[in-house]
Amino acid sequence: MSVTTTLKTIQKYSNNGMDVVVNFSGGRYSLVLLHLALRALGKVKAVYVDTTISLPECNEFVEEICEAWGVELIVLKRKDVDFWDLVKRRGFPHHRFRWCMKEFKSVPLRLLSQSFDGELLHLVGTSKHESSFRKKVYDIRGMYHYNYSIRAFCLHPMLEWTENMVYKYLEYHNIPLNPCYEKYYNSGNCYYCPYVSSMLYYSKLASLQPKLFSKIVDAEKAMRNGGGAIYLGRGKVLHLSKLVSLSVPKNVKLPSCEKKAMAKTLYTCQKRCLM
Repeated sequence: MSVTTTLKTIQKYSNNGMDVVVNFSGGRYSLVLLHLALRALGKVKAVYVDTTISLPECNEFVEEICEAWGVELIVLKRKDVDFWDLVKRRGFPHHRFRWCMKEFKSVPLRLLSQSFDGELLHLVGTSKHESSFRKKVYDIRGMYHYNYSIRAFCLHPMLEWTENMVYKYLEYHNIPLNPCYEKYYNSGNCYYCPYVSSMLYYSKLASLQPKLFSKIVDAEKAMRNGGGAIYLGRGKVLHLSKLVSLSVPKNVKLPSCEKKAMAKTLYTCQKRCLM
């Protein structure tokens, strides 16, 4: 799908009387989408869901981009419950039991929908090329559908965009990338994710954000029967408490090509939560 086609798609579905918001996580896909939406519509609102485990650098980046681009920013964050409190009660989320999706994504977004008088349309930067599972889902669902979990319509105008297209667009328009990609190799919308099992990532987190990493370790220690933070499948778990004695020097940097590869491999769950 070309840039021109994407722009026309955004214009077509946004011209239907519904209030339009762009789901902006701070990640590279949603960053491109926000820029495209501004080009297509002239003025937009961005919705950022602070999952209560968002990295401070990600929060700052989202605010800085919206301020620089003149975008009205709506920040959603649950104040009645904390992610780590629920972990200690329910156990860590994993591939087959993603309770974090409902509690910290769907619930805030559903409450947002209820705050509007009319229907709400979310522009979401999902791509079918991010995973084979996502391709299967959206081959059936399509780019436009009603999401019953958040009680709103969703448009995914970047479904056919590849990783290469995203990076080329960012470079062509000189758009700054979320600093979390260089520091942590992901967008930082969730500093803990059951889909991320890289020891390199968590070693980096332990080095740069020891207080946040300690929350994972504390929750892990509160688990019964030696539960680990990451479920690897077939009864195997990864205990992050074993990383306490490890650290990665703050001046370690990867070549740009490797950073892109790591960012893709360690992609967080923020978009999965909107499926």
